[in-house]
Amino acid sequence: MEKNKNLKLFLVLVSIDFFALIYGINSLSISEYEAKIYFGEKSLLYYITHFGTFVLGQNDFGLRLPFLFFHFLSCILLFLLALKYTKTQNDAIFALLLFILLPGSVASALLVNEASLVILLSLAILCAYEYKKQILFYLLLILAFFVDKSFNILFLTFFFFGIYKKNSLLYTLSLVLFALNLYFYGFEVGGRPRGYLLDTLGIFAACFSPLIFVYFFYVIYRLSFKENKSLLWFLMSVTFIFCSLLSLRQKLYLEDFLPFCVISTPLLIKTLMESYRVRLPEFRLKYKIFIQCSVIFLLFCYVLIVANKILYYFIEPKRHFANNYHFAKELSIDLKKQNINALRVDKSLQERLRFYGILDSNEFYLRSIKDKKDLNPNEKTIEVKLGNSTRIYQVKSYEKGI
Repeated sequence: MEKNKNLKLFLVLVSIDFFALIYGINSLSISEYEAKIYFGEKSLLYYITHFGTFVLGQNDFGLRLPFLFFHFLSCILLFLLALKYTKTQNDAIFALLLFILLPGSVASALLVNEASLVILLSLAILCAYEYKKQILFYLLLILAFFVDKSFNILFLTFFFFGIYKKNSLLYTLSLVLFALNLYFYGFEVGGRPRGYLLDTLGIFAACFSPLIFVYFFYVIYRLSFKENKSLLWFLMSVTFIFCSLLSLRQKLYLEDFLPFCVISTPLLIKTLMESYRVRLPEFRLKYKIFIQCSVIFLLFCYVLIVANKILYYFIEPKRHFANNYHFAKELSIDLKKQNINALRVDKSLQERLRFYGILDSNEFYLRSIKDKKDLNPNEKTIEVKLGNSTRIYQVKSYEKGI
């Protein structure tokens, strides 16, 4: 009975997350970075995005749904992993809920990036190890080397974990894969040493939310004094320490490290619920406050990320955290309404419009109009609205513009 109830809860959570993220995808435009991936050199992300648009057409759903698919496979694996760590299935559901609500997880599901694939494969490797599928585990670990350079931190984790478990095969293979990863992909350590530790901690806090990040650090510290250390603890610790130490001298691409932290939710929930349950009801108040505040804040952040367009009613576009993921689609729609399928714009915007079928042109260009008094009634006018902000343009001919 309880198993069926938890299965229903799992399906409800995943379904709500699915429809919320679909809404989020519909509100986004392709960014300059994503356009460079889609129209740039052939890479793994290039083939993934092109497969999506081949199946669903050249639109935002085709571009982003493959990463959403990776996210839901990750949800299944995360739940299976949580069942190995937590005492009850309810706790596993809580671990899944926390994973879904983390800002880093939401971003990996919505945006074109390696993080969603790294999270999926990392969870598959962890599940294979925890469920004692040894052959599958080693095959997936080797496969990770060919997928992305970010897995160097995972290889380093299994190296230390193999030493801890006195597993010579594990730490030898992990060390070889780590060395090969550095050799083929490289790791930039040159340049003038500069401190980016505060920047690193700030991005960690943004990925987790401040309260969860503080607890994340607390779990690393607290469990370090226990004798039996889990694989997830090693992953959390090695990732955070390695990232923090390197950030003392250089700026890091934190998307290479954060995926290995957001999958730590089963251990966070396990530690929290163990502390909660060993206390008498009258001494649980501070834990209840922490849980309630964390959930409320995470829900607020989740809604804000998915429905971020609403912020344009309160702040200027330049101050919007997702401004780079808007405007292009809205502009292309207004251009097509006036039968304009080719014109020249700023280079950074040109490829974004190209994704929506607006080609480059040597005849027409788009000029921004700051004052409506400057509008020419003989030329086509384009108005793009984002909340309370309205951008006005006119399509001009190069001959008339000279």
